[in-house]
Amino acid sequence: MRFFLLLGLGALCISCAQPQAPQSPSEAAWQKKIKALVDEQEAQRVPVSYVSMGCTGHGNVGYIHSYAVQEPIYGQVSRRMVGYGLNCGGTVAAGYPVPDTWTPGMKVKVRWKPDGREWIEKTTAILPYSQVGMVYVHFFPNDEVRVVVSTVGALHPDHPLPQSLIVPPPEPD
Repeated sequence: MRFFLLLGLGALCISCAQPQAPQSPSEAAWQKKIKALVDEQEAQRVPVSYVSMGCTGHGNVGYIHSYAVQEPIYGQVSRRMVGYGLNCGGTVAAGYPVPDTWTPGMKVKVRWKPDGREWIEKTTAILPYSQVGMVYVHFFPNDEVRVVVSTVGALHPDHPLPQSLIVPPPEPD
């Protein structure tokens, strides 16, 4: 019985198969163009690791109600906001994509809502890192912000931006 069932399914599949008609020159050119675009995108793909996010305030920044960070792109800013955090002081297990290798020109837009104020948006460079770790958003007085990737927490003495800083470091070139 199984043999006849398999034989019948095979015959059905063969009968449904249609020989492909030759492509017209315009269809072939279109397919070639699509393949070139796909190959170009694949060549530009950046390996990433998905990490958690956290934030911390420096000096008298007040309470941060919520914040979001766009995913990083080499030399430009993505339009997709990810990693929404409800406030500073906790970790967001958001699966935030961080390129495995830091490259000059990586920028992100940070959007945050300080206590009793309107939303603020600023674009900032991701400070250089040698190893992928958690993403930390550092808020400074005068609505300044910096983003670092670190394997040690924001309060750890080896963190790239010590908690004692009140003025943000300069942006990398």
